[in-house]
Amino acid sequence: MNDMRLTERAVDATDVKISARKVQVYYGDNHAIKDVDVDIPDRMVTAFIGPSGCGKSTFLRSLNRMNDTIPICRVEGKITLDGEDIYDRRVDPVQLRAKVGMVFQKPNPFPKSIYDNVAYGPRIHGLTRNKAELDEVVEQSLRRAALWNEVKDRLHAPGTGLSGGQQQRLCIARAVATSPEVLLMDEPCSALDPIATAQVEELIDELRANFSVVIVTHSMQQAARVSQKTAFFHLGNLVEYGETGQIFTKPQDPRTESYISGRIG
Repeated sequence: MNDMRLTERAVDATDVKISARKVQVYYGDNHAIKDVDVDIPDRMVTAFIGPSGCGKSTFLRSLNRMNDTIPICRVEGKITLDGEDIYDRRVDPVQLRAKVGMVFQKPNPFPKSIYDNVAYGPRIHGLTRNKAELDEVVEQSLRRAALWNEVKDRLHAPGTGLSGGQQQRLCIARAVATSPEVLLMDEPCSALDPIATAQVEELIDELRANFSVVIVTHSMQQAARVSQKTAFFHLGNLVEYGETGQIFTKPQDPRTESYISGRIG
């Protein structure tokens, strides 16, 4: 029996994409994230849930060093991507963000054409050698974002002219255009109507075939629908982390149980 457990653990270890150990995040004197340990698996959707202000978005932003852009923010502890410390001084945050893409709460297309929104990342990172290759990346990214058929005849129209749901899928296309390995999504559906939300959720399910996806959501129903793993944050602590089904049906911690049943939050 012990051998079996060891084998299972060994298999699990090889599938870890991002690993966090003893992570603390401070905004000045405010201790926003306390002692977080978590292993995020590859090619799965991991959901971060919890009440507003519990630290889930702050922790998400520490996974691609977006917190570096906030002068009073400091991160302690260790976060690795494929075993490499992302806070090592030799790591270029711009290159890291090409590998760990991000989609924000409010759709934020650049004031450029649909084509140029998607082509932006591959251009600045020098990922394509000519126009034909760039055209291919743009088409593939828009297909991955389930947007190609809707925009293929107006690629040079402004991205800001799309509907809210289309703009968010354009931002997803922009994020996947640099061939990232991880996709971080910070409440990607909170500004969308139910139909656009359903389209983005379906897309998230498809994206996990190629990416490790981490989604912050205020909607427990959404977490239950799209994720395989769920982490519950409360007051800056990671209270509980496990299989999504188990978190929602048999939580181990009374605080998780209270949140799931609507008594806190």
